[in-house]
Amino acid sequence: MNRWMRFGVIIGLLALGLLPGGVPRARADSGARTYDFLIASDFLCGLEPSACPAIAMAENGDTVEITGAGTFTIHPDTVHGGGSFAHKDAAGHVLFTGTWTAVEVLSFHSYGSGAVQGLPQEFEGGQLMLRVLMDPGEPGGARFPAILWVHCLLGDKIPQGPEEGIRLNVPGVLNFQQTVSGFTLFIRH
Repeated sequence: MNRWMRFGVIIGLLALGLLPGGVPRARADSGARTYDFLIASDFLCGLEPSACPAIAMAENGDTVEITGAGTFTIHPDTVHGGGSFAHKDAAGHVLFTGTWTAVEVLSFHSYGSGAVQGLPQEFEGGQLMLRVLMDPGEPGGARFPAILWVHCLLGDKIPQGPEEGIRLNVPGVLNFQQTVSGFTLFIRH
């Protein structure tokens, strides 16, 4: 299913009232903005098999699989949310599983409303960069600070280069810099 077909499915689900909570109503832009973010979670997972989890790969072939959701604001910058992750080696063996927590919004660049693709105007594309804390869940184990990039390719200002999905850099450990798969979405309040 291509990207536009999957969003056609979303519109159909919205029209039928099958998505929990519906879509928030838009408010006038005053500079301050609030968004929900979905990373390979919620209704996105029902759109096609490659939608969930979001996967990124490191140069050595290791992958990280991420799911999650939350809310962030711009002006002031705040974030609440998190999810789960699995780190696998190049052969697909699970090395670590655990949770991640969003700690700080580092930047958000909007690509515009999904209305240009015939989607609800609240659906928005963009690049969100978060400081996160990775917790492998081992008692007394280390937690790892990381940078998580979330890309949603909707809107009329999509730059060349980024792919739909995520990237994750765990400084001093591993950089999962190649997006592999996964669906993401920003929903503007």
